[in-house]
Amino acid sequence: MKNKYNTIVFDLGNTVIRFDHNIAAKKISNLFRLEHKKIYDLFFDSEITRAFEKGELSPSQFYDKASEQLGIKLPYEDFVKIWNDIFWADEGTCSIVKELKDNYKLFLLSNVNRLHFEHIEKKFDIIKEFDELILSFVIGSMKPERPIYDDVIRRAGGDKSGILYIDDREDLISAAKNIGIDSIRFKNSADLREMLRFKKVI
Repeated sequence: MKNKYNTIVFDLGNTVIRFDHNIAAKKISNLFRLEHKKIYDLFFDSEITRAFEKGELSPSQFYDKASEQLGIKLPYEDFVKIWNDIFWADEGTCSIVKELKDNYKLFLLSNVNRLHFEHIEKKFDIIKEFDELILSFVIGSMKPERPIYDDVIRRAGGDKSGILYIDDREDLISAAKNIGIDSIRFKNSADLREMLRFKKVI
């Protein structure tokens, strides 16, 4: 039985689509005999990665800056292939998304850069199930910043009480709850299914 929610918002990374930056970092490390941690830190959580995810750097600018900071020379096409080849679908969550499609508006809310999203959109058909894509590199704001959550609320019609948000990161869940958006911390698809049943969503 459908309850008060009309919009279900899913995080992308490690919720709908799994990823591991270690995969790319290890490939670069093996190619250039560089310290793995240095590459991983730059790829996963660095000033230039955050700028790329906020749309402040183009793909070519990110490539230039990353190459410079790592001290590597790798053709752009090869770099992009390594950078992108880190994803696989969470089949359990994808199944849940498809089940919810007929009864709810489905939003995808993600801190993501252009290269990764364009790759994911081509590789994984699940992206087509979402009615709205709210992406940090397009919006120019990243979770847990207020503007990106405000964009979710606006696109959902302005009523926060009708939104249910799902994310694997506690800090991002807390930010959403602090502005009145009901939220679920994602652990795995089986746990999510139970939480959705508890909330009478499925």
